[in-house]
Amino acid sequence: MKEYKDGVFKELDEITPKDEEQRILVKGIVVGQGDVEHYPIMIVTECPRCGVEDSWEQDKLDDDWRTAYVMRKCDRCAEAMREKQVDKGMVKKIIVSEQNKDNPIFLTCFIYGDDINKIIPGKQIRMEGILRSRKSKKTDLTYKKLFDVMRFALEEDKVIMPSEDEIKEFDEMDKTEIIKSVAPHIKNMYTLKEALLISSLGGVERDTFRGDINTLMLGDPGTAKTQLLKFVKMMNQKSDYVSGTSASGAGLFGGIDKTPDGTHYARAGAAVMCNGGVLGIDEMEKMNDYDRVYAHEVMESQTFTLRKIIPVTWQVKISIIGAANPKKSRWNTELTINENVNMPDSLLSRFGLIFLVRDIPNKSDDLAIAEHLEKVLMGELEQTLPIDKLMKFINYAKRLRPNPTREALEKVKEWWADLRNTDQAEGSIAVDHRTLYDLHRMAQAYAKLDLSETVDVTHAQRAIDLLKESLKTLGMNTPGERNASLVNQFDKQGYTAWVFEKPISHDAAIEKLCDKPKWFPTEMKAAEMIRDLKRYGKILESGGKYSWVS
Repeated sequence: MKEYKDGVFKELDEITPKDEEQRILVKGIVVGQGDVEHYPIMIVTECPRCGVEDSWEQDKLDDDWRTAYVMRKCDRCAEAMREKQVDKGMVKKIIVSEQNKDNPIFLTCFIYGDDINKIIPGKQIRMEGILRSRKSKKTDLTYKKLFDVMRFALEEDKVIMPSEDEIKEFDEMDKTEIIKSVAPHIKNMYTLKEALLISSLGGVERDTFRGDINTLMLGDPGTAKTQLLKFVKMMNQKSDYVSGTSASGAGLFGGIDKTPDGTHYARAGAAVMCNGGVLGIDEMEKMNDYDRVYAHEVMESQTFTLRKIIPVTWQVKISIIGAANPKKSRWNTELTINENVNMPDSLLSRFGLIFLVRDIPNKSDDLAIAEHLEKVLMGELEQTLPIDKLMKFINYAKRLRPNPTREALEKVKEWWADLRNTDQAEGSIAVDHRTLYDLHRMAQAYAKLDLSETVDVTHAQRAIDLLKESLKTLGMNTPGERNASLVNQFDKQGYTAWVFEKPISHDAAIEKLCDKPKWFPTEMKAAEMIRDLKRYGKILESGGKYSWVS
């Protein structure tokens, strides 16, 4: 039990029959709502024979309006009275639950007044009212508890923000260190971790321009996709993780339920409850087609609409980060994406970033992963930003609204137009106008990552590079790339210069250098080469990126 300035707050699991007919304080989160209905606040009756009148008036809910008035016979002539006038007020039934509980308790509440429409699922609410219990039917032996709310207050989500010292630390920090703080227990995958961070930050929402960036991880089982999703849930304050194997469309987005007394109410799903945050959906390929259809509206228009019994439309401004496995045990590069994974084009096209993650045996890589795991098990893993600070950084950066420069807009426009006109293999991901919007969102997210008020051309280029890496994992062609056969003709020096031809991060450079194991058999050898190149002035570092000096 917790103390509040206006009394003692009771947890839902602390409520007992001893609390009935008493005013108590409860607090929770709204998970469902019914229609606005009318209830009697004053009833005037009249005898049809002799005209005698009688009246009953509700007294501030201290008396239960459900049983307080019973139509009776006339005292003078014993004729049955009839209603002459009924004044009504508004009431809405809501379902309140505990937050962050594995087995939450639900409480049916009745909210009264003119401002009840302010209450929607996902809102935290503090209420003072009277606990009552009623039978659903006269023959019932048990009673259903309900809560008549005398007064309520909605609570805004308390976003955990950094201190002034932490903001200064973030501002001065090498932003690659922030990316490395995403799932540090997982070896490599720097670009994918970068994409997850960018998706968490999102772009800038404007009138008809959503800011959320949806990301999908495809690929072989056992490639840490689930672990990454669960880490995303941990680093985003308002977030959730669900598995497609156990969550229905109603559980993910919303549906219609019925209370014990037979009243229907709209119950919000995980996506609605995460409004303003991130939802991770694992094993999306195992969701049935009917359930997946719900995701289309949410990912495109940021709303969820129910047209069953109770028509409602809820705001769902979330980034969806999904994961899916191939139909067979391994990804077959000879097949198209649709042939590999059970997901329709209409859903795939709503993801701004799609990464294919492969599990290809390589002894040196496997040993490096094993050594990394040993550090994790021994508690020797170093982490620049602990999870609580990473969450504060995301919360702080998400509030920024950087404005694009003309140069950045031109950069994105020209590259997107070239990408649209680049030949792709049949069955490739569609490059359409959604791609252009997503590029702008990614550029804005990179500006947020740099804590910049302006989206400049470097942010646009990093957005292009991220999308380019995403498309490359799917085997798609991108504009302005050298022919692969030319790359294969390089000697060691030529290949090294090619790697740093465009700005590249330290970890990404190591990954690319190690693509040529005959020259760089281990990450240590690649790191040594980078140190030597810096020492001799062959490459320069700027903003956490290395570039070749012409």
